[in-house]
Amino acid sequence: MRPFHWTYGGASIHFGPGALGSLGGELGGIRSAIVITGRSGARASGAMSDVEGILRGAGITYAVYDRVAPNPPSAQAQEVADLARAKGAEALIAVGGGSVIDVAKVASAVASGGGNPMDYIYGRLRAGPGLPVYAVNLTHGTGSEANRYANLTDIATGDKIGGEVSYPRASFDDPKYTLTMPREQVMCTSFDALYHAYESATTVGSPPLAQDAAAISAARIAERLPLAVAEPSSVEHRYWLMYAAMLSGVAIDISPTNLIHAIENFLSGLRPALPHGCGLAIIGPPLARIVHELSPEASGRVLRALDPRFDGTPEGAARTLSSFQSSVGFERTLGDYGIDGELLETAVRRALSNEPSASRIRRRLGGLELDAERLLTILRSLL
Repeated sequence: MRPFHWTYGGASIHFGPGALGSLGGELGGIRSAIVITGRSGARASGAMSDVEGILRGAGITYAVYDRVAPNPPSAQAQEVADLARAKGAEALIAVGGGSVIDVAKVASAVASGGGNPMDYIYGRLRAGPGLPVYAVNLTHGTGSEANRYANLTDIATGDKIGGEVSYPRASFDDPKYTLTMPREQVMCTSFDALYHAYESATTVGSPPLAQDAAAISAARIAERLPLAVAEPSSVEHRYWLMYAAMLSGVAIDISPTNLIHAIENFLSGLRPALPHGCGLAIIGPPLARIVHELSPEASGRVLRALDPRFDGTPEGAARTLSSFQSSVGFERTLGDYGIDGELLETAVRRALSNEPSASRIRRRLGGLELDAERLLTILRSLL
């Protein structure tokens, strides 16, 4: 579990035990900050008290925004931006998982560049130099601490969309802060990292760098997730799951996600109670049949890293993913999260009609024209 430091995309990434100890040095010259968290995870993990201690020790004044929700609405990024302006903040410190980090990225852009949060998600405005974001990552899923992407749900439409926004100034991945994650979150954040790897590798034009990172990430998840579920107090297993998630976050920065993430984003945007990674795990196996048909070599490489017995067929792609998820105890359906046929149909039709979502799916799958009825036929069995 050797700690290390590296720089990617302008983000100074501190990884491993004791990583947060570098926060004070990264904050040199900052006099005031907004600390952004969810409702409980940052406190429960111990990360929040450690961050506050560092800020107080450095003489940095701060205000706390602790209302970030899973699958956050765009209004929350606006609230943080407004708070940052009102307080004259010089930095944003995100203490949480992907939702918290994404809100901080977009709030930074709005606070500095004006407009509204969805302007940056849809690309109507480009984020310039803004308030620096410092990401204290508390999960092993999103990889948002290592890439430029952010996801928000548009409060005007209910559509959850991802877009290129900005990299954090510095990030901190210490596995000890993941030990308080509930069991389902342990699984589902890891599934998020797994599908980042799978989709990054299978997007048309994915380069060797993304495919190599994806294969390594999948192999680490295959090795460590069953152990982390069985031994939830092991920091070592979380270290390697955080490592895998970081690699997957970089992989999608190089080669983005495609069909599975696109459909799931609309599902969890319409039903925020559906954890993003859980949604991916439910719809991922059947949709992997389509993805594998389009990119069989890249798909096969990631799936063989997950299970060397993968048989190379589209049906085998679905079985490999489903079997791995079942092996760690995940057996959920969409219906378990309150998703019925009507909501499923709405999500699929919106994903295939919303721009830029629809164009992105087609482009990343080599121009494939997807039929909503075909997708709904595949997905209705998951209710």
